[in-house]
Amino acid sequence: MDYHRILNRLREFVRRDSGLVTLEWVALAAAVIVLAIGVIVVIQTNVNTAASTIGSAIVSTVNSNT
Repeated sequence: MDYHRILNRLREFVRRDSGLVTLEWVALAAAVIVLAIGVIVVIQTNVNTAASTIGSAIVSTVNSNT
């Protein structure tokens, strides 16, 4: 492979407006994905705790009625 040719094409792509717009959209999409993963990580613990609490309450209610 000719790395200089590939690098020159990459530079041309970045210099053109369409290349910059594409890179901006890629960066925006990456930021949204990182944000979504962060939200999932933060919420997951609280959701698991709430689900366990609700499940325990249901089990204790069922056991007390039998």
